[in-house]
Amino acid sequence: MKIKFILGLVFLFSVTWSCKENATDTTVETNKEEAFSYVVDQFADLKILRYQIPGFEELTLQQKKLVYFLTQAGLAGRDIIWDQNYRHNLEIRDALENIYSNYSGDRGTDDWKAFEVYLKRVWFSNGIHHHYSNDKIIPDFSAEFLTTMLHETNTTLEGEPFNVIFNKEDNKKVNKKKGVDIVASSAINFYDPSITDAEVEAFYATADKGPEGRPIETGLNSRLAKIDGKLVEQVWKSGGLYGEAIDKIIGWLEKAQAVAENEKQGNTIGLLIEYYKTGSLNTWDEYAISWVNSKEGDIDWINGFIEVYNDPKGYKGSYENIIQIKDFEMSKQMGVLSLNAQWFEDNAPLQEEHKKKNVVGVSYKTVNVAAESGDASPSTPIGVNLPNNNWIRQEHGSKSVSLGNIISAYSNAGGSGRLKEFANDAEEIALEEGYGKLSDKLHTALHEVIGHASGKINDGVGQPKETLKNYSSTMEEGRADLIGLYYLMDPKL
Repeated sequence: MKIKFILGLVFLFSVTWSCKENATDTTVETNKEEAFSYVVDQFADLKILRYQIPGFEELTLQQKKLVYFLTQAGLAGRDIIWDQNYRHNLEIRDALENIYSNYSGDRGTDDWKAFEVYLKRVWFSNGIHHHYSNDKIIPDFSAEFLTTMLHETNTTLEGEPFNVIFNKEDNKKVNKKKGVDIVASSAINFYDPSITDAEVEAFYATADKGPEGRPIETGLNSRLAKIDGKLVEQVWKSGGLYGEAIDKIIGWLEKAQAVAENEKQGNTIGLLIEYYKTGSLNTWDEYAISWVNSKEGDIDWINGFIEVYNDPKGYKGSYENIIQIKDFEMSKQMGVLSLNAQWFEDNAPLQEEHKKKNVVGVSYKTVNVAAESGDASPSTPIGVNLPNNNWIRQEHGSKSVSLGNIISAYSNAGGSGRLKEFANDAEEIALEEGYGKLSDKLHTALHEVIGHASGKINDGVGQPKETLKNYSSTMEEGRADLIGLYYLMDPKL
């Protein structure tokens, strides 16, 4: 589970020190922070930002190798999210990029400028559907203009992949509108276009759900296809769907395992490799348990088919990768929340039967992102709480992280115009300017550590994707946000 904001970020690997938010800041550090240019580009409804990576230079050579290998593992799978998002995305992207690279005509026309904006929007969204609204991105140039560009650059794009750019087909990547077939009307490539909502319901009603009380995340790492009239899961693994990319991921993970910071970390990477080789969701659970208990070391990662927000049915995980470097000082400051997790649970506005009697394994830290790919990039989360499997969270705990340098980039890139326009008075403006950044970080921490970790599912009640169905992700994120807001002004803090 994650909190996302809708600005895109790109990482800067020429690392510089960032300004800290306490009284010990030096003038040199502040000047470096102010001199750094966060905003790279702005177009349509998007602002593209850069972020710094504080602490990277302080890592040992072995740790830097670990960061590099884990980063490359993520990049090896970045095209997976394009194909997951829509079945024609990769073909469309390749054609658009070939035009952009090879067109030798006038690049100053309105049509060409519209083409550049469209291509950048497609790059940003990992496909032709808007990353946030899920609506298809409509170009401000004509089909005739694109046909001319294809001809002049000797590029092929025809049939449905060409037509869908301009027509009304597949208008919504994920459609959860009431009264429609949410599977058939969603363009997401987790299901064959001919498969219906009712067929998915029937298929997973009888699918293997794992042991009683310890269910697997059924359907998480597969696409549901219809072959000869029968529904078949195409598993994302070595030798399966996306097998070529996954083999490259495995290769980089094996290099990362060889330079792991400690034995437990190395064993955890080994389980991730085994999962990618076999596609076993039981192995995925073993990996998740090992990962959540692997807390030593300065480097951590998120890699796999994880969040199910893009599946209208809540089964299929989108591919993502985030590489993290621990921010020791901020982790120490915010870690007090996880130390008091039981107090927050006991005093939460929940019915007693819904509260955890013994909150276990809730860890919180602030990290600096070294790299992101897949569903985590360019539209990036600012906080993450994993694993998602509820029984693992209850028995083994969870990891909550705030992505400190991402939040910093977001905060530093914004101007004061909106604040001054909508604030009630000068006092409110002064409070926001003085404490806004810190309070934002605190709410993110409360959302991830306390919000997502709070409460339990009663015995005999199914998983949220079974009971809340297409509302489960929205309800979970809203619940975590409300818990955070509930405690934000509490004197306990």
